[in-house]
Amino acid sequence: MDRRKELQNEYAMQKREMGVFAITNRLSGKRYIAYSSTLDSAEKRERFMLNLGSHRNSALQADWKRDGEAQFEFEILETLKLGDEVRKDYKDIGLQNEGGLRSSVILSYRDNLKKMEIKWLEKLRPYEPAGYNKPPKL
Repeated sequence: MDRRKELQNEYAMQKREMGVFAITNRLSGKRYIAYSSTLDSAEKRERFMLNLGSHRNSALQADWKRDGEAQFEFEILETLKLGDEVRKDYKDIGLQNEGGLRSSVILSYRDNLKKMEIKWLEKLRPYEPAGYNKPPKL
């Protein structure tokens, strides 16, 4: 087997990381908390949207534009323990009859991520105006 195929196989067998992350403004201390099913690319994705000026959180976007990228820190708060069926190359999400994950398993991970996010929101309370997250609706 050639080296390229070996590297592809190694990558495919790596586990994907899912969890909760924070973006913190070093100047104000304000935080934005969210979850991601792809933690390894979450920071790149968030930075890309913020640099493009298209982030869904307008307060975070405004501060990013005003204070500059260097004033923001990305941090992984917690990762979700995954089963062996979850792979980094996403071939685990193929059609069910081809051996991919069932939609119930995918939904279970998503539910667990949302619960984890809520736990961190309750713990750190990064709600406007002291943070970037919207307060929960009662």
